Amino acid sequence: SLLAPLLIGVALGDLLHGLPINSSQNFTGSFWDLLQPYAVFTGVTFVLLCLMHGATFLCLKTTDRMRERSWLAARRVAPFTTAAVIGFIIWTHVTGSTTFFLNVIELLAILAAIAAAWLIYEHREGFAFAASAVTIAACVLSIFVDLYPNVMVSSTNHAYNLTVYNTASGAYSLKAMTIVVIIFLPMVLAYQSWTYYVFRKRVSSRDFRPAPEPSSDVSGSPAAEDARPGPGAI
Repeated sequence: SLLAPLLIGVALGDLLHGLPINSSQNFTGSFWDLLQPYAVFTGVTFVLLCLMHGATFLCLKTTDRMRERSWLAARRVAPFTTAAVIGFIIWTHVTGSTTFFLNVIELLAILAAIAAAWLIYEHREGFAFAASAVTIAACVLSIFVDLYPNVMVSSTNHAYNLTVYNTASGAYSLKAMTIVVIIFLPMVLAYQSWTYYVFRKRVSSRDFRPAPEPSSDVSGSPAAEDARPGPGAI
């Protein structure tokens, strides 16, 4: 679970910072070229984001002691996550943007991260979960906004950059994929919404305890029948 956001972050960071790519659009570097400082920092930022996001989600889905432990975990990681997001956005802006001021997406990522941390401390898990989700989405979008029109930067020569123009598929493939997305994306979204609705209730430790055994009817037991007085006992 920690490795997934780390590798995704490293991959996204490499796209913006650049990798050794020659004129044939082939990677000419080594494994260690992938672990450049900006890419590693991006991976660490995404790990912290997922830790805060996951802990907040557990606050929403659990009760009692588990909910309290999840809230404490979210509270402890929230300041580090906010600091990492701010550093990531500034580094991303300096690396990929040509303007001095932050764009709307970058500013949104910082504000959402600060809001998520504040909401966690206020014990408002629902809004904190929404704010952390916005933070993750804004961080990913900020990379592609600063990257456009490139899809991967070449550190060898900027003339070798992979762009949306020289890496695009053919017109027929794009048309076919557009039709597929239009048909199946609403189905996927509907399925995910239904899943969240079905599992909307909190999970308690009582849900995992074995069901109590049914109590025996004392009045219907053989011993009780023998103990009853007969018709001529009065």
